[in-house]
Parts: sequence; C-alpha cells; structure tokens
Amino acid sequence: MAYDWVKTKFLGVRYRLHKTRKHGINFDKCFSIRYKLNGKDKEEVAGWSSEGMTAEKAYKILSEIRDNIRTGAPDNSLASIRQSKEEARKEEARQDHLSAKALMTVEAFWSQVYAPHAIASKTPATTKNERSIYEKWLHPALGTLPVSSIRPSHVEQVILHVTSQGKSAQTVRHVIALISQIWNTAQTHDAVTGENPCRRIKKPQQDSRRMRFLTPAEAISLLEVLKNRSIDTHDSAIFSLFAGLRAGEIHGLTWADVNFEAGTLYIRDPKNKHSRHAYISPEITSVLQRRCTGKNKAEFIFPATTGTQRISISDTFEKVVKELGLNKDISDGRQKVVFHTLRHTFASWLVQKGTPLYTVAELMGHTSLEMTQRYAHLAPDTMRKAALGLSGMLRNDILQTE
Repeated sequence: MAYDWVKTKFLGVRYRLHKTRKHGINFDKCFSIRYKLNGKDKEEVAGWSSEGMTAEKAYKILSEIRDNIRTGAPDNSLASIRQSKEEARKEEARQDHLSAKALMTVEAFWSQVYAPHAIASKTPATTKNERSIYEKWLHPALGTLPVSSIRPSHVEQVILHVTSQGKSAQTVRHVIALISQIWNTAQTHDAVTGENPCRRIKKPQQDSRRMRFLTPAEAISLLEVLKNRSIDTHDSAIFSLFAGLRAGEIHGLTWADVNFEAGTLYIRDPKNKHSRHAYISPEITSVLQRRCTGKNKAEFIFPATTGTQRISISDTFEKVVKELGLNKDISDGRQKVVFHTLRHTFASWLVQKGTPLYTVAELMGHTSLEMTQRYAHLAPDTMRKAALGLSGMLRNDILQTE
C-alpha cells in the first residue's frame, strides 16, 4: 500500500497521517526512520505520535543506530534495540524478583514453597515427619531469618539445642538433612546462591550398638495390652515383631500382596525402593485369617478409616508403652521403645538364635551387610561356637610336640 509520506527537518525521519484516527485535534502521525545497513536501504516504524513518538525522538533513535553501525555495535537496527531493551527490562524484573526471594524468611519459604513442593513429591509419612522436625527445631531458631542468610553457625546453634535436649544422633542428622533440603530447594528457585551451609557440618555418628529391643516377657505384656486397646495397633505390632516390617511397609500391604500358598508377603520398601518377600509366621497367619473376611485384593490390610492408606501408627502404641513403664528413667532416645523397636527386636531375636547375619540382612531388607552388623554383638555364643567348631579337624599326632 502506497502512503503519502511527509519529510521532517530531521534527515532520515518522515511521517504519514492515519486516515481516520486522531491524536488530539490532528490525525495521528506514524514516524519512520530510514538508513543504510550492509549497503541496503532499510526503513522501520519508530512509533506513533499517540504513543508519544515525535520527529526528534525518532531522530535520536536513528542517530543511535547509525553510531552502532559505524562502530560495529550489535544493536544496528530498531528491532534489535527494542529487543535489547526488552531483555534488559526482563532482567531487571528478574533481579527484582530474586531480591524479593532473597529476603524471604525461612518461615515464608517453608509455607509458600517447600511444604507445597514436599506434599506434591513425597509420601504423606515423610511430609508429616519433616513438618514435625520443622515446627519443633527449625521454626523457633530460623523462622524469622532470611533463607539466604543461613550460615553454618546457625546450623551449629540448632544442633547444639537439639543435643542439649538429649536427642539422638539420628535426630540431629534428620535436622541437618532438612535444613540442607530447604537450602537446595531455595537454590533451585533462585532464592539463594553459594555453598550449602550444611555441607561442612560434621554429622554425628550414631552408636548403633546401643539399641533397645524387647525381651519376650516385655513383648507379651505389650501385645496383651494392645489387644484390648486397639486391635489394629496390636495386629500391626505382630507384623513388625514377627516379620521385621517397618510401619510404612505394613501400611502399604494390600491383600494382593499375600500369598497364603507360598507363605509370603510381597513388601514394597518405601525407604530403599527395594522390594522383597517376608515370610508368614503362625502369628501373622492368625491375624490375616481374622482380617481377610470378604476383602477385595486391592484393599489395604490395615486401611485408614477412609479406606485409604494409613500414614502413621496410632498414638495408642506410645500410650501403652508409657503405661507399661518400658521407657521409665530412660533419657537416651536411642534406648526408648518406639514402634520401630519391634523391627529391631525381630532382628535381635534372630541373631540370638544363631541366624547368620546375611540371612537377617535379607529378611530385614537391608541394602548392605554393614547395616546388619549392628546386631553382631548379640551373638557372642554363636561366634564362639563357630570358632571352636574347627576343633578336631586335624589329627592329634600332628599337633603334639616332643
């Protein structure tokens, strides 16, 4: 389409009038600039007077382009200048956004970013445990601190507080791990930069040999009381005590995982992502037979009241343990009876009966024999018998001396 262009007093700048649209009392003007690029004539629209463009402004833009062409600068067209300005605007907005994120407190980051992300990507049990750690240990100490301001000294202060409360090395490690995960998540969201403040923190090693397990008498007392208080908790305890299952593994069991003919349970390990089979003892058989009436294979063996998967053991277990005095005068958290103690009891009893550690490791679903070594001290008689078992292998006359 041919336009009626009008020259201005600025060389290389001209304009045309819009046929209908007005700006004030005059028709709107469209200003263009003309220049040579790589030996070819080029013309670009600089803007409309209704957008604030004037012949003088258009000429300033044209002068900038000509200077860039002469010096070899990259912005040698109006389009490239506009692109550079847009990129600069976006970068400025990004930096403003980063500055706002950098000032976000741990409390704000937890509620707005970390917790929603955890709910979407982690199991309910894990998110519940992390929330408990955050509310008890992190929020009081770090809640008002900007995430970007967390330093190793802050982490060490939290650790000092946790240990001063008599908590185990494992609890300390969980606290450090959560702080580290919060930092890493903040880093992926451009809220922090630099080294993770937990990276150089020395994690305490847990004395795995100091580990509580139940005596047969304690186990009997516990089961008897649980049976009268909560049959679900009692039955879950049976599965842990006689199959060595974790609470999460028990709650994940469906009737499709039960093979009565083979006498096995198919265990989906939520911790190590390593599935295995557990064996159905007479005690577990009794529980299954009582619970399986009219059940669909897809149903959970221990469902929540809504029919969905449970996420935690009932607090009835803790109340019964307290009532029986199993944790009386025990301050070391590692020695207190919790539901997981039943799994340790399963392994401990096996070792005491002379079961090889490799077999115990398989039954427990341990990914390495090193994890099972914590039970080795429970079998001194077994090791003594093994060592003395070589006696008599050689003829007496060979061993006799003059």
